[in-house]
Amino acid sequence: MREYRLDVGDVELAVVEWPGSDSAAPASPVLLLHATGFHSRCWNQVVKHLSGRHVFAVDLRYHGNSGSTGEADWNVLANDISVLVERLDLHDIIGVGHSVGGYMVARAAAAHRDRFKQLVLIDPVITAPETYEFSREMAAKINAEDHPVARRRNRWQDANEMYLHFKDRAPFSTWQTDVLRDYCDYALQPATGGDFQQLLCDPANEASVYTSQAYSDAVLQDLPRLHLPIALLRAKYTGIHTGDFSNSPTWPELASALPDCEDHYLPQLNHFIPMQDPALVAKFIEQALIR
Repeated sequence: MREYRLDVGDVELAVVEWPGSDSAAPASPVLLLHATGFHSRCWNQVVKHLSGRHVFAVDLRYHGNSGSTGEADWNVLANDISVLVERLDLHDIIGVGHSVGGYMVARAAAAHRDRFKQLVLIDPVITAPETYEFSREMAAKINAEDHPVARRRNRWQDANEMYLHFKDRAPFSTWQTDVLRDYCDYALQPATGGDFQQLLCDPANEASVYTSQAYSDAVLQDLPRLHLPIALLRAKYTGIHTGDFSNSPTWPELASALPDCEDHYLPQLNHFIPMQDPALVAKFIEQALIR
């Protein structure tokens, strides 16, 4: 495994790469994109089930060890991933994205249809067409600094304190222990001028990503252009404005809007599917690799 930063224009993205073991006949690379507020190491337990595979996990702009330049804009975030794919010169990619990461990998695949082999979209934030106007109305009424996420606790003694704080609280209590440990172990950085640690993904940036989702409907134009096999994993849907982040935001009819999509409905799981069952996610990735 190696870690590095890649210049994609006005910002550098942090990448974790597991090179794989079969150099004589390299398989398709796997590109992993995380959810809002998280980071690339939340995929550690999935990668453990992908032994020997060539895997790239990326911190999105404003997240993890990537840069935080500019205003939150989903079109910019998507372009970051498109540029990263070009800079790494990846081909035959198995693109895997969770939540906002699912949105981003779908946009990147639409921009580079010749570079992607298959997608695994895990409860992606691609909502029903009629929801975007309502979301924009909501975004106009609340600034990012007033969003509940902006008030997330951002002062921790260390990763262990963070873990103990979250382990019995929903939705983190539904996660596998090792995944929650990975999230906490790689979520913090020393605070400037203090003896405590703070989140790498600043709550204000995270809130901005949430509020800017209202202007992300460009993905709807990309859906008919995604002529590649797609596995869609989604949890139970109850609407996108419930205030419960464990509910699925995914348009229930998304599979029918895609040319070649298998819809896998998982009502026994919540929005945090990779955190609850990394082995299941790895199984779908392996199926894509051997397809």
